[in-house]
Amino acid sequence: QERWEEKGVIFCNMDEAVQEHEELVREHFMTKCVPPSDNKFAALHGAIWSGGSFVYVPENTTVDMPVQAYFRMNSEGMGQFEHTLIIAEEGSEVHYIEGCSAPKYSKFNLHCGGVEVFVDEDAHVQYSTVQNWSKNTYNLNTKRAIADKGGRMEWISGSMGSKATMLYPSTILKGRGASDNHITIAFAGEGQDIDTGAKVYHNAPDTKSTVESKSIAKDGGRTNYRGLVHIADGAENSSTAVECDALMFDNESTSDTMPYMEINESKVDVAHEATVGKIGDEDIFYLQSRGLDDDDAKQMIVSGFIEPITEELPIEYAVELNRLVELEMEGSLG
Repeated sequence: QERWEEKGVIFCNMDEAVQEHEELVREHFMTKCVPPSDNKFAALHGAIWSGGSFVYVPENTTVDMPVQAYFRMNSEGMGQFEHTLIIAEEGSEVHYIEGCSAPKYSKFNLHCGGVEVFVDEDAHVQYSTVQNWSKNTYNLNTKRAIADKGGRMEWISGSMGSKATMLYPSTILKGRGASDNHITIAFAGEGQDIDTGAKVYHNAPDTKSTVESKSIAKDGGRTNYRGLVHIADGAENSSTAVECDALMFDNESTSDTMPYMEINESKVDVAHEATVGKIGDEDIFYLQSRGLDDDDAKQMIVSGFIEPITEELPIEYAVELNRLVELEMEGSLG
């Protein structure tokens, strides 16, 4: 951290940032990206937010190792309203990773966080999340980024646990040549409703976005992909590709894909693909013929299914995500 500070990088909690970096916070906090008027959960968050992370990366500076934060609910019947604010100046690069969890309590908890990311010209921000909420947590987050000319934004998300999740990270591609990439996985077990997706707004020419969503449902769980791609009039030569894959373990589980494309420009390239399937008996039989039992065979299939996400994470987080998926399959989480 001392090496980063010498380069002008700031990484601290939001309470400290308000006191020591007031001008930066005042300029960016819930003014341009996620105003309180955006939705009712953003309004609630803006009224009672507490804690969170603040990251500032100055011009032409690369943070060569991930910046990491961890949020945990330590009391039952409570709400968590942390705010994360990331500012990446022109030509800078940073990878932010957050872990979120809550123990199992007898009362319901609410997680209503807020995330704002500012990606200046030719900057690159990767935002990775691994969530492991208990099954009595309602997870209602608002995450948004604004990418300027040539800026690159990446969202990587693993959503595990919770009673219900509504999470749709969004990116506004504001400048020419800006790009956005979403890679998400959602896992729903018994009694869980995991509603995730992505929103991308192409507001400038030559912008590009990709969305890759993976969802797994078992024991009557429900997963939904709910996405929006908006290409504004004048955003010519923009392109987007959306791919949604769902894997179900049984006939009681459900998985829905609800993409919405709003295209107001003719000179664009738009693609969408969605698949829904079950683990086949032939696949299981083949792996069992190679010496695996039924559980190990299913675990191997699922590990391959989520590989596009785990390969984007540092090794320790990839191992943790695979372990969380394994525990979900065993019904041990929450």
